Parts: sequence; structure tokens; C-alpha cells
Amino acid sequence: MRRLPPLNALQIFETVARHRSFTRAADHLCLTQGAVSRQIIALEDYYKFPLFKRHAKGLTLTAEGEMLLPVVKESFARIEEISSRLTRQRTDLALKVPTCVMRWMLPKIMRFQAEYPELHVQITTTWQHDIDFQSEPFDAAIIYGSSPGAGVQAVPLFEERLTPVCAPDLLNGKPLARVADLARHTLLHPTRDHRDWKMWLAKAAEHGAQSHADPDIEVENGATVDPELGPSFDTLDMATNAALQGFGVAISDLALIEDDVAARRLVRPFDTVLKTGWRYYFVYPDSVAHQPKLNLFRDWIAAHWEE
Repeated sequence: MRRLPPLNALQIFETVARHRSFTRAADHLCLTQGAVSRQIIALEDYYKFPLFKRHAKGLTLTAEGEMLLPVVKESFARIEEISSRLTRQRTDLALKVPTCVMRWMLPKIMRFQAEYPELHVQITTTWQHDIDFQSEPFDAAIIYGSSPGAGVQAVPLFEERLTPVCAPDLLNGKPLARVADLARHTLLHPTRDHRDWKMWLAKAAEHGAQSHADPDIEVENGATVDPELGPSFDTLDMATNAALQGFGVAISDLALIEDDVAARRLVRPFDTVLKTGWRYYFVYPDSVAHQPKLNLFRDWIAAHWEE
């Protein structure tokens, strides 16, 4: 079996290729130019062909060097990634959380951190609602969907329940006594396809809040509640924040606006609640289900998610 090339020399090769200079690579690595040059010569002796073309103005890669460089980069990147995962395996918990649930999740994480200061929770927020544990460097995640998916351990957190919300002052002079009154307000959409407002308006119509089942609900003056109108946001929390600032009426999740409603920062003009059938889940891969830190956080969040 042929021995591997010297790994230290491969790292230096990648640095020289990035800087296109022995001198700049040596400065970056805190080595002498001679030491860098010797490592490259040793690597070229191993392969039996040159990796760089030396010019008066600097270096360029040979064809063989161009072939080798991306493999070296990818290999060291993968080693770095798995090493990071292994070193944080006991004391760090890298958690991916959608921005829309941070107002619900953050107080719970801070309480957990206070109870278990030896386990460091590293939070990364994202607009995404899913996770690919094969390609993303997270131990666990909060996801949103009709199911948690395959290959994961999952704790159901709460189901999605949507209802309109707005700032109390928005209703001064423009009350929302009926669903049809929404035509006089700006609808704030948490999705670009406006599906949440469309589904809620249809639900309200079915339950007798209006006499029309069409999402374009008529009002007495001939106007309509048109779910195609109004600004769109990338996330539910952005639409909710716009509602908090009095810019219109947003569709939001009951679990995520509970504190704001209790504090009268937001009001719920209607009783109609739309259950979409989707849920938020805490998930982590089956392959790491044995790790004590994940079991600890799972058990804690399962016991405290309603608080």
C-alpha cells in the first residue's frame, strides 16, 4: 500500500496556491520562506512532477497542481468540519432555529442555560424551516413541517394555529367588528404566496363569520378583502413585527404571540383560528441519539415547552 503524501506539506501547498507566493504564504504560516519552499519541493518529489510554475512576478499552478488543489481544499474542509463536531460533542450544542420561533424559544434556552451552565448552547437563526444534518454543522434543530421526516429523533413542540393580530391603536377609527372590515386595513403576509391569509379567510367564511366562502370577501360598500394585496415578508416574525409597529394586520401563530397579546402589545380581533396541520419539532439525527447532551436537552424541552 502506497503511503500518503505528507499532510503538513499539503496544507502548505494549499496556502501557497491561495497566495500565489512563497513569501506571503510564509508570512501567513509564520514560517520562513525557505521552510515553505522545502515543503513544496518534498511534495513535488513525492508526486514526481512540479506543482507550480515559477515566474518573475509570482507563481501559477501547473495542470497537475490545478487538479490537486480542489481535492486538498475539500479534504481539509471535511476534516475541519468533523473535528469541530467531535470537539464540541460533550460541551457544546449547536442548534439551528428558524427566526420566527426565536421569540418563543429564546426564554426557554436561557432558562436551560441557567440550569445547565456546563453545556453551551450555540444558536444559529435562519429563515429556513428544515435541516440537512449530512451537510449542515448542527447537532439539533427546530424545524417546521407536516412531519419531522426520516432518520431523526423528534419532540413535537406545538402545532401551527393562525389568527390575525394587530396593534391596539390600529383599531382606533377603523374597528374590526367583522371580517369584512379587513378591507379597510393593510394585510401583512408572512409568505410570498399569501397562502396563510387565503386559508384563514376561507376558514372564517366557512364558520359563518361572513356569508361568502370565496377568499375575496365582499363588504357593504362593494370593496373586497383581497388576500393578494398587502406587503409580503420572508418570515412570520417579520410580519408580526410590522403589526407590532402598527403597519397593518398580520397572520401569526398563537404560540408565538402569546406574550405580546397578554401584554396588550397585540390584540386578536377575531376568535377564528386556523389549524394548518403543520407543527414545530425539536429534532436531531438517529446516529447521535446516544449523546447525553442531546438527551438532556430533549428531556428538558419536552418537559418545559408549554411554559
